[in-house]
Amino acid sequence: MKVLSIQVPAPCPLACAFCRTPDHNEGDLQKVLQAVKDNIEGHEEVYITSNGETGLSSIFGEIVSLAREKGLGVAVLCATERSVVPGLCRVEISLNQYTEPLAIRAIEKAKRLGIPTVISMVDTGAPINPEDVAKQYGVDGVLVRSLQAEGKSLNKAGSTKWFSRIGAKLGQFPVAAYRELVGFGVDTTCINHNGVLVPLLGGV
Repeated sequence: MKVLSIQVPAPCPLACAFCRTPDHNEGDLQKVLQAVKDNIEGHEEVYITSNGETGLSSIFGEIVSLAREKGLGVAVLCATERSVVPGLCRVEISLNQYTEPLAIRAIEKAKRLGIPTVISMVDTGAPINPEDVAKQYGVDGVLVRSLQAEGKSLNKAGSTKWFSRIGAKLGQFPVAAYRELVGFGVDTTCINHNGVLVPLLGGV
C-alpha cells in the first residue's frame, strides 16, 4: 500500500445534512496515534481525514509532524482553513452548501501557501462537471463522490468522477479510502477513529 489513511477523532463546526460520520469527535485519540506509529513504515503518503473537521483534532499536528519526520507526503481532507498547514502535498477541501463560506477561505489559504488543491464534492444527483468546477475556483483538481447511504444519509445517488489539471502534482490522488472510490483510487491502509485497521473509512 502506498498510502496510510487515518480517520482522526475531531469536533466539527458544521452540520452537513448528508454527513457520513455524524458522531463527531468520538473515538480513541491515543489508540489512533499508536496505530499510526505502528503502521506508518512502508508508505509514501499519509492521508488524514476525520469524523469532524480534521485540523481541529488534538492529534492532527502530531501526525503531520510524525509523517514529515519519516519523509512522507501529507494530504488532508477538510472543510476549513484550520486544517490547511504549510508543507502539505495536497489538500482536499469539502465544498457544499453547508461548508461553502469556510471552504472558500480554505481554498484561498491553500493557494497562498502554494499547496496543490482539490475540491471534494458529493454528487446528490444534480449535474456536476468537475472540469468546470476546477476552472471556476482555480484549483488543481475536483473529486465528485457518489452519495453513500452512511451516517445521516439514507440514500445513494450520483456517480464518482474526478478531474485533475494537466501537470498538477497531486501526490497519491485519489485515495481509495472510501466505498465510492474502491476500484478508482490508490490502494490504502486504513485506520479508523478507534485506532483499528479497517478495510474502508467513513460510516461503514
